[in-house]
Amino acid sequence: MSEVKQIGPHKLTEIVGKDINGRFMVKCQRCITYAHAFEISEAEAELTLAPCVSDCENCNSLRRSYDQKPAVPLGGTVNTILYTCPKDGRRWWQSNTFFHLWQQVTSEFQWQALCRDRQPKGRV
Repeated sequence: MSEVKQIGPHKLTEIVGKDINGRFMVKCQRCITYAHAFEISEAEAELTLAPCVSDCENCNSLRRSYDQKPAVPLGGTVNTILYTCPKDGRRWWQSNTFFHLWQQVTSEFQWQALCRDRQPKGRV
């Protein structure tokens, strides 16, 4: 078990190991937010940018979404790909539209890349 410490607004965080892509995962045990980065310090810095809110039912439904019970975000549809919660500002990406799996996005770089990929492409 790793050390539990405060990172920004997150009072109960821990480094939980590496993900499938070899990035460190830092998790807030209170709000169940994960930050992923190749350096622990970068993951911790990204986590500080995410609010620590554990009682947002909108975000909690996205976190629990799956193919048998897909989440519909407030103001969105079951087919929404990128979403910012109007209640707490957390950003979400529906990473698998077949199984309706959502991931919270803590990285500003990743969010900008996802938004750029969703822009309509011009004619060549």
